[in-house]
Amino acid sequence: SSRHPTRSFDSRSQSISSSLSILPPMDNRPPSSSSNTSFTRVYRIRSNPRPFTIDTSRAKSNQPVVALCSRKIGITEYPNAREDNKPCDIYWHNVVYSDIRNVVGSATSRVNKFPGMTELAKKISLTHSITSMQRIFPHEYSFYPKSWFLPAHLDQFRAHCEDDETKRECDNSDKKAWYIVKPDEGAQGTGIYLINNPSQLKNEQQRMLVQEYVADPFLMGDQLKFDFRVYGVIKSLNPLSIYVAREGMARFCTEKYSPPTSSNFENLYSHLTNYSLNKGHGAYVHSTNLQDQVKGSKRLLSTVFHQLESRGLKTKKLWHDIKLIIVKTVLAMLPEVMLHYEHHFFDAAGPQCFQIMGFDIMVRDNGEPILLEVNAAPSLTIDHLMGGPTDGDYVPVYRVRSVVDEVIKIPLVRDTLLLVLNLLDEEYGKSSPSTSSSAHNPSTQDDMGTLKTRRKPHLSEIFPTRYGHCSGHLLFLDKAVYLFMQFVNLKHTVNITMQGIKQLIKKCNLSNIVSTSEAEEKVREINYYFTGDDNTFSNGLCFHAFLMFLHWVSERKFAFEDDTLARLQRLMAFCDSALRFYGVRSARLRRTEVESSDSSLEIYMLPTRLKASKRRSKSQQNPSSTTQRSSRPSDRNNNPPLVLPKI
Repeated sequence: SSRHPTRSFDSRSQSISSSLSILPPMDNRPPSSSSNTSFTRVYRIRSNPRPFTIDTSRAKSNQPVVALCSRKIGITEYPNAREDNKPCDIYWHNVVYSDIRNVVGSATSRVNKFPGMTELAKKISLTHSITSMQRIFPHEYSFYPKSWFLPAHLDQFRAHCEDDETKRECDNSDKKAWYIVKPDEGAQGTGIYLINNPSQLKNEQQRMLVQEYVADPFLMGDQLKFDFRVYGVIKSLNPLSIYVAREGMARFCTEKYSPPTSSNFENLYSHLTNYSLNKGHGAYVHSTNLQDQVKGSKRLLSTVFHQLESRGLKTKKLWHDIKLIIVKTVLAMLPEVMLHYEHHFFDAAGPQCFQIMGFDIMVRDNGEPILLEVNAAPSLTIDHLMGGPTDGDYVPVYRVRSVVDEVIKIPLVRDTLLLVLNLLDEEYGKSSPSTSSSAHNPSTQDDMGTLKTRRKPHLSEIFPTRYGHCSGHLLFLDKAVYLFMQFVNLKHTVNITMQGIKQLIKKCNLSNIVSTSEAEEKVREINYYFTGDDNTFSNGLCFHAFLMFLHWVSERKFAFEDDTLARLQRLMAFCDSALRFYGVRSARLRRTEVESSDSSLEIYMLPTRLKASKRRSKSQQNPSSTTQRSSRPSDRNNNPPLVLPKI
C-alpha cells in the first residue's frame, strides 16, 4: 500500500538525518522515497544493463532526469532516436504530439503520454469532467470548488453573487465571498486575479474559469499559505491502474496570508503559491540542502506532513483523503481519455500509454483537502534558474541544483520506468505472503504498516487494489462512453454530431419521448453551455455535453425516478436492450473484468480491443503462447482466456 508521507526521516543516511535533527522524533515512521535505501540507490549504476531501450529524442526538458534514471536502472537510451528504425520499449515525450501514431508504431511499445490529456487537464475541461460527476455523485466530489465557465455561465455567476449578497444582508454579515479568476490557457499563475463582484471581471468575453476562492487555508507558524503537488501515475487503461508517489512537494507563498479584502486582494504573493510567481520575491527561500528545506519556500511533502502532525492535524486521514481525490479525479477524466485513445489509434493496435500527473491540493483549516488543478505535464527538472533582474540590476542567469526536486523527481521517474516495464517487483523484491494477503483484504489493510527490513517502491497502486472497493462504482460513466461510441465516427472526431443524436433517438426507441425539433433546440442550448459560442454547433457535442443531453432524456423518460443516478441507469439499460436489435452485443456496452492469477481484479476499459487481441493471438498461436493463454483464467462473462493488450 502507499506509505504515509509524514514519516520519512528515520531511515535516511547519516548525513541526511543530521540535517533534519532539528525535527522532533516520531515513533514508527514508515520510510519514504527519500530514505537511505531508495534515495541513495538512485545514483548507483546498474552493472548489467537490462534488455530495454528508451527514445528520449522528444523529451526536451525531461531528458536529463529521464536519461539519469535510465542509466541507473540499466536501460539503453537513444537521445536522437534509433538509426535502425527499430521500435524502442519506451518513448518519452515532453508533450502530446499530433503524430504520436506514426512515431510510436509498435503495439508493444510504451509512451508516456495519453492522447488528448493536455486538453483534458486544462481548467475548463477538468471542471466539466468533475461537474458531470458531481451531478451524479454529489457527495463523492465535494472536494472541488464551485465553478463557472465564462462567458457561457456569466448570467449564472451574476445570479449566484446576487443571491449571496441577499443572504449576507439578511444575516447582517459583512463577510463577502471571494472568487478566483483563471484563464483557461493560463499557466504558472499568469492572468490570475481575485474578485468579489462580477463587475470586476476584466474581460467578460474571455474564455476563463471563475471559482469560489478557498479563503480558509491551513496555516502554520510562519502564516504563509501553501499547497501540495502530489504526483500520480496512470500506468495503463487496459487494465486500468493508478499509482501515487509517496513523496511530493509543498509550495509556499512569500508573504503572510490574510483573508482577501478590498485592500489586499491584489497582493498575489500572499494568495498564489505558484513557484514561477514567488521565486522572484526577495523573501523566497531557495533550499541548498535538506536542512534548509525545512523552512524553505519549496519543501518535501513528508517534511510538511511532519510539521502538520506536530500541530495536531490528523495526517493519516489527510493522506487517505488525498489519495481518494486522485482516484476520483482520474475516474472523472477517464471517459474522454478512452475516447481520445480510440480516436488517435483508430484502426491500429496502439501502444501502452502511461502518464505522470501532478495534482495540486490545498488543505483547509479544518484539515479537509481541496483539489485546485491538475497538471498533465508537471515539471521534471531537478535544478532551478538563479539570477536575472534584481532590484534594477541584472545578474547573469545560472542553474543551481535543487535538492528538493532531486529527492522527489528522480525516484518518481525511476520507479515509473520500472513500473511500465513490469520490473518494480524485481527491483524491490516481491511481497511476502502476509503483505500480499492484506493487499487483497482492504478491511484488514493498514496503510501505515510497513516491513522495515525491505525497501519500499516510491510508487504504490491505489486503484483498483487499494481503493477499488470504495470507488469502483464511480466507473459508471463508461456505459455512457460505450453508447457514445456507437454514434460517433471516431476516425475523424471525438464529438457527436446532430446526425448521431438523431440516430441515437431512432435506434434506442426514444422518438416518442424526444422529437427532432426538440432535440435540435436542446443540443444548441447545451452546446452554448459548454462552448459559449453559438457558431460551433456544427462541430457536435463533446462527451460531457452528450451526457447532459442524456440527463435531459432520462428526466423525460423516467420522470418517476427521483434519483439522477437511477434515471441514468434505467436509460442505459433501455438503450442497451434496444441496440441488441441492431446486433450490438451488450458486451460492447460494459467494461470487462478479469481475475488475474494472483486473484487480483483487472479492469479493462476498452472491451472492443480485447477481441482484436484475441484475433491476433489466434493468428500468432504457437505452443508456448498456448500454454500462456490456457494458464490465464476466464473473465467474469465466461469469455475464453486470451492475451489481453495493455494500453
